[in-house]
Amino acid sequence: MINLYNQKEMKRKQVFANKLLKVLVVGGVVTIAAVNPFFGLLAAKVIEEELKKRKWQRFRRDLYYLKRRGFIEVGQNPDGSYLVRATSVGKKQAKKYDLDDIFIKIPKKWDKQWRLIMFDIPVGKQKGRLALLSKLRQLGFIMLQKSIWAHPFECQNGVAVLARAFEVDKYVHQLTCDNISAGEYLKNEFEKRNNTKLN
Repeated sequence: MINLYNQKEMKRKQVFANKLLKVLVVGGVVTIAAVNPFFGLLAAKVIEEELKKRKWQRFRRDLYYLKRRGFIEVGQNPDGSYLVRATSVGKKQAKKYDLDDIFIKIPKKWDKQWRLIMFDIPVGKQKGRLALLSKLRQLGFIMLQKSIWAHPFECQNGVAVLARAFEVDKYVHQLTCDNISAGEYLKNEFEKRNNTKLN
C-alpha cells in the first residue's frame, strides 16, 4: 500500500513538473523572486491553481527535480532572485509531454475502413519502439500482428506526430483499407477493449 502511494505521489510530481517545464519553455528566461517565488509564472493558467496550493519549499523541490534531470538551468541574481530557463533537453522533453494531448476523434458514423500502422524498427531504436507501442495501446489500437496495429478511425496525423517525436518516423508506415480478412476480429476486439460499438 505504501509503494502504491509513493508511486501516485511520484506521478503527480512528474505531471506538475512537466507542466512547469512547458511554462518555462514558452516563457523563455523566467525570473523567480525569493519573496514571491511564483512571480512570472502566475500568468500561466495551466498551472495557476496548482501554484496557489504549493509552498516555496515544495516548489523548490520541483525546480530541483527538473534541474537534476538536465531540463532547466538555474542561476541566482545578487538580489536573491533566480533566473530559470529551459535547456535544449528540456525543450525536447516538453514536446514529448504535448503527446499526452493527442487523441483520436470518434466520428458519428464509421466509414468501415481500417487504418493500419506497420513498422520494422531496428534494435537500436528499441526505446522509441516501446514508447510508440505504449501510445498505440493507449489510443485504442488493436494488434493484428506483432508490428501491425489497427484502428477504425482517422489517425494519420496523430500517428505521424508520435513517430516523429519518438524518432522512428522513417520506420513507420500507414495504410487505409476497406477490405481486410481479419475485419470481424478487429471489430469485435475494438468494441470489447474500448467499450464502444462500431456503426
